[in-house]
Amino acid sequence: MRFRCKRADLAQAVGVVASAVPARTSVPILQNIKVSAADGELMLTATDLEMGLRYAVRDVGIQKSGAAVLPAQKLNQIIRDIRDDEVKVDVDGKLCSIEIEGGSFKLTGADPQDFPQFPEFDEKKAVRIGVDDFRDMVRKTAFAVSSEPSRYALTGVLFVIRENEARMVGTDGKRLAYAKKKIKGGPKDEIKVIVPPKALHLVEKIIGEGDEEIQFEFEETQLKAKTSAGTLFARLVEGSFPNYEDVIPGDPDKKVQVNPGELEYRLRLATSMTDDKSRAVKFQLSKDKLKLFARRITGDSGEASHEVTVKYDGPDFEISFNPDFFIDFLKVVAGGRPEILNSEVDTKVEARAEKAEKGKPKKGAKEEKPKAPEPSDAPATITLDLRDKLTAGVIRSGRDYIYLVMPLTIDV
Repeated sequence: MRFRCKRADLAQAVGVVASAVPARTSVPILQNIKVSAADGELMLTATDLEMGLRYAVRDVGIQKSGAAVLPAQKLNQIIRDIRDDEVKVDVDGKLCSIEIEGGSFKLTGADPQDFPQFPEFDEKKAVRIGVDDFRDMVRKTAFAVSSEPSRYALTGVLFVIRENEARMVGTDGKRLAYAKKKIKGGPKDEIKVIVPPKALHLVEKIIGEGDEEIQFEFEETQLKAKTSAGTLFARLVEGSFPNYEDVIPGDPDKKVQVNPGELEYRLRLATSMTDDKSRAVKFQLSKDKLKLFARRITGDSGEASHEVTVKYDGPDFEISFNPDFFIDFLKVVAGGRPEILNSEVDTKVEARAEKAEKGKPKKGAKEEKPKAPEPSDAPATITLDLRDKLTAGVIRSGRDYIYLVMPLTIDV
């Protein structure tokens, strides 16, 4: 195999598929990336057997077709660190030579025949979902899944496909996030699977420029996804997911309308006076007013009290919540993404770093002051539905996003 290609394109592809390489494994070949060259295209593949990625690099100058299996960590480091715009790769048997201007690297790989087969994607069975809709549902639900191995079914996102609707649900038993989107051409029989969050985030990484839809194929034990840039397969999470529709409380007698940006700001201020033993903020409601109260009971004791103007015409009422759960939701509503798992780390950092480097002012040039951020697409108000001190609070943002948070029984 012999080819030459742009270093930035290869670095991005290696970074993406390296996400599927296991950190530790009893099967040594899985710590490699398979590189195949044919018809002006490179195809990079990695898997840990539970999950696998294929990612394409196009517009490659291929002098000789073939395949190689190369150590992922070393390959990633080399391609990431070199500064050349182009690299030349020559593979003879298991020996790989990477040539750049003024230097070269030699890597010893493995036999491509020993690398696991990647499952084929059947487009006839595919369900198509819009890229923007998919990203939005993942962002609104994946952060709420459980990180406790003992609650296995809750470590995944419930993915439901109906004839004209897609839904995602994430929960850890203390909160629940539920989002839905309209789709076309869905199956007549409902599909309901539990998907690891990492798999959903990796699907986002293989979305190609200009892609408007993602194709999904659902099997009994695995999910497959295909875009113009790559393909993913992932083993589904086993277990029984809670009936999320039954846990959404109905007929609330207390409805609060509030600006999400103002609530997040005041809630963050109040949270500064909480600690691990009293990670709670009391919500005190009165006519058109929400008072947030927090008290630190360990270390440097203290308290915080902040008011938010709301639309509320019910009785005076008090209830306590974990503020972190609220802030996670408010980040999403503001267009952001809560901190979740290391698997979410964007492997396209390299490409962004290059753009940033190109955008740096030249020496002697006057540096521009950073511009103020553009207004977000956050809704003007969200609605908080409450019933009593033991029933989950339900927050609604539009018609298609619902978030539940269980109250705390501790006294603040």
